[in-house]
Amino acid sequence: MKKIFLALSFAALLASAAAANSISVGNMNVYNFDDIKLHAYSTGDNMNDHCYVVETPEGLVLIESTAYKENVQALSDYIKSLDKPLVAALLSYHPNGYKSYGDVKIYATENALKSWQENGGVWNLTQSFIQALGDKVADDLPESAEIINEGDTLKLAGVEFKILHSSDGEDYDIEIPAINAIYRHMMGAKTHNILPAVPYIEAEIADLKNYQAKGYTMILTSHAAPDGQKAVAEKIEYLEKVLELAKSSKDKEEFINAVKAAFPDYAVDAYLEMSANALFN
Repeated sequence: MKKIFLALSFAALLASAAAANSISVGNMNVYNFDDIKLHAYSTGDNMNDHCYVVETPEGLVLIESTAYKENVQALSDYIKSLDKPLVAALLSYHPNGYKSYGDVKIYATENALKSWQENGGVWNLTQSFIQALGDKVADDLPESAEIINEGDTLKLAGVEFKILHSSDGEDYDIEIPAINAIYRHMMGAKTHNILPAVPYIEAEIADLKNYQAKGYTMILTSHAAPDGQKAVAEKIEYLEKVLELAKSSKDKEEFINAVKAAFPDYAVDAYLEMSANALFN
């Protein structure tokens, strides 16, 4: 990896992102890092799901799947079109549809695997989607995985993936030093996040300040397009204000109204309402 690629600003990467091979549902952008490519899939679904494929001369690594069968199939077909072996799938909050990717080795932490099993967090969420949307939902969840732990470094398709702690106990973060990127479940500069408790918000702020210190060029998430350090700074401001309002509001209605007044252009009000229900339960 040439150092010049690590020094590129996120704006430069965004400007150089090229449309990839066509995908039947949603949109795919490709970011080029010398001999590594990052394929960023935006599903276009109602949850704004995103997932990623890291490509090297040696093969492909999938980071997360998505919720609906048509998107899973579209991504599977796209991966096959790259004509390289899919050597691994790093799955956490979004393991649905794993069977569509073939006989690929799945990696997950023990907590992530538990969340896919009956009455786990992801399992329960999948059941709620099935009740609401029926057979549109990719309902197959892995029953087993190669267990990884926080602090582990995996070398897959010639690239190192560092497994990191996340603020949520059921998922994990992934650092990709070769492209100066970090994957986490949620961020999004102009999107509300699910914030279930005051200590969780405080931990999120600490995580993002660490991202500033590390100087990551790209922040990859499952519910927003790739972001850069400007988005990190904006999200810290948001979280600090939400933390203040969580402590000062007398009930969830006051909290929701105050957050909307402070951030009128933020998307996904459902996440804000979920946060309010948890914070003021």
